[in-house]
Amino acid sequence: MKIDIREIARQAGVSTATVSRVMNGKGSVSDNTRQRVLAVVKQNNYKLNSIARGLSRQKTDTIGVVLPELVDEFFMDLVHSIDEAAYAANKFVMISSSHSQRNTIETVMEFMNGGRIDGVILMAPEIMDEELLRLITRSNRPLVMLNAPGHIKDCYSLNIDNHQGAVAAVTHLLGHGYEKIAMIKGPAGNTDADERFAGYQDVLEKSDIPFRDDLIVNGDFTLQAGYYGLLRLISQPVKPDAVFAANDMMALGVYQAALASQIRIPEDLAVVGFDDIFLSRLLTPRLTTVHSPVPEMGSKAVKALLGIISGEVSAEQPYRELLSTGLVIGGSCGCKMPNSSLLL
Repeated sequence: MKIDIREIARQAGVSTATVSRVMNGKGSVSDNTRQRVLAVVKQNNYKLNSIARGLSRQKTDTIGVVLPELVDEFFMDLVHSIDEAAYAANKFVMISSSHSQRNTIETVMEFMNGGRIDGVILMAPEIMDEELLRLITRSNRPLVMLNAPGHIKDCYSLNIDNHQGAVAAVTHLLGHGYEKIAMIKGPAGNTDADERFAGYQDVLEKSDIPFRDDLIVNGDFTLQAGYYGLLRLISQPVKPDAVFAANDMMALGVYQAALASQIRIPEDLAVVGFDDIFLSRLLTPRLTTVHSPVPEMGSKAVKALLGIISGEVSAEQPYRELLSTGLVIGGSCGCKMPNSSLLL
């Protein structure tokens, strides 16, 4: 026979409400009654369903996470850090992707307006739609945004300082004497990509180095974009002496294209990436890249969201925090170093 709270109440000779108070440790129950209920619970090896318990107090102990993708290593690291922080707080995580096969607005509405979660962690760096903006700013569901576009003001957001990271990367290449520094950009309209490109442009301008359209290639953060991006760059009359890839996956593609084209790194071409994913550490030479504070962002997002849910953090006051990056020095930029090091 399936044991539920009603059967426990029947065997203990009490109401279901009394069983619930004993199991939740809340409410006034006499010691004799409590011991009698616990004895029946132990005898039947009964555990109160956590979902039912959450619904009874209008909470599910579950947070929703909406990310652009789930397959890229960057997002896998982010999911891992969020899950670890949620587990430490005895919370569950429900994850969804807003990739091109699904409508972002429908995904977010399902999370935010449904009764299955207590709050949402949302990363949508390509948000432009006014309907989605209205949904985000008007929803009563607790929300923390990651890498929110700059035009979204009325929310709690944690953001990687992409501009700072790009400035550090390009400045480091200039320090080696490279001047024909190409860039393989991220997707158009993507906040992270736009901020990294702005950092690249700012360094060139401050260094009085002319901006060249023929040294810019549009990419989409994939390995293939890096591969074909380098092939395009080296097919032109003016060839780069260094490449700044807007993320590490595209930098990996640059490595593959360089190998196929018999181009030596860094002797013939210096390469710098962004994100410091695990795969970048396995390249030879080790990729010089910008470290993104992904674990810190994931754990901070969970802490902030739980604070908003509990009322300890105000959801009415807009908050935007920039998380600092660091430059991880490998051998791909021309540095003669046996091991990588982190320059903050």
